[in-house]
Amino acid sequence: MWHMQKFKSRKVDLERLLQSLWDRTPTEVINSIRDLGVAMGPDASEALLDSHPEFFAYRPALTQIFADMVHAQDVAEIAQMLQQDLQSGESFGQIAAEKTDIGVLSSKDAYKRLDEVFDHANFDDCHRAVMVGCGGRPFTMFRIHDQTTVPEIVGLDIVPEAVETANRLAAKLNYTRLRAELCNGCHYDYGAAQIVYVASMVSPKAAVVSRIADTAPDGVQIILWEPCSLARLWSESA
Repeated sequence: MWHMQKFKSRKVDLERLLQSLWDRTPTEVINSIRDLGVAMGPDASEALLDSHPEFFAYRPALTQIFADMVHAQDVAEIAQMLQQDLQSGESFGQIAAEKTDIGVLSSKDAYKRLDEVFDHANFDDCHRAVMVGCGGRPFTMFRIHDQTTVPEIVGLDIVPEAVETANRLAAKLNYTRLRAELCNGCHYDYGAAQIVYVASMVSPKAAVVSRIADTAPDGVQIILWEPCSLARLWSESA
């Protein structure tokens, strides 16, 4: 009985958060829902969404809010990094912002969070790594550059501004093995890639994964972040 009452209480909490989306900043919206998911735990969060699919009616709005939050953080932190005077040989990991008032994770925390990727993926025999949805602050590509000897690291994005700023940051860091291209991941030929990383915000994600399966060589490693808990409200699964 206690668990059922708690479950109903969490449902009411989520309803209140969703009904006040436009009264708060994107960061406040996403972090409040994320905090509720953490308090509930992943299993209870998944159960809540599965039993109340009507909450997914908010996905278009929340997807845009999440994108607005990421864009605001990109703009602020990219400007900061481009203005810095770097010492020769400094890496993104050394200059990344440690704290942020925008977004869920600082660039430093997001960079460190990728430890999990390197615990599971093998970059030793990789000649080309491709990131779909690199964004203007491509910390994943930068981490691959910092930690591996992959000779060709290619980022794809459909936003011209993101491609431009990603390449400007790469040039500032003297990351000569890295480049961003204006390209839709649904149309890219992955035939020369040994590793493909698909960002969480990529859409339509299933179509991108299908394209990878159709064009990538046998043995390709696909790194795919799938949403869990209440993050399913703004990020689609493959």
